[in-house]
Amino acid sequence: MKFWEDRAAGIVVVSLRQGDLLFESLERVAREADIHTGVVMSGIGSLTTARIHTVTSTDYPPKEGYFDLEGPLEIVQFGGIIANYAPHIHISIWDRADRYYGGHLHEGSAILTLSEISIRRCPELRLTRRPDERGVWLLEEE
Repeated sequence: MKFWEDRAAGIVVVSLRQGDLLFESLERVAREADIHTGVVMSGIGSLTTARIHTVTSTDYPPKEGYFDLEGPLEIVQFGGIIANYAPHIHISIWDRADRYYGGHLHEGSAILTLSEISIRRCPELRLTRRPDERGVWLLEEE
């Protein structure tokens, strides 16, 4: 894992390589680059494995279904928010059988060849996530 920053623009560019773990690397970059609050603007690449979840009901809070996907997988795009150093990422993935998946990225998604990511710092914001009265974690100011 490598990352570089354009301080004037407030943008961090991340490069992941084969075997790096996508979600875990984003957590590490947030800490090492001191990105308390930021926007993951873009992400591309490929995966050998992916773990995602999506909602499966209209209940509140909704029920969730988990997918463990085996590669090769092409990352079409991902993005999200970093709040209190914790990434919340949604990802779109295409598999070799031309099936499309989308959902919330979890730990254990491993890079096949590479992943390239751009993160915009939000230095004037201090966001975190707190559960509402039903246990859904929502963005709030610290």
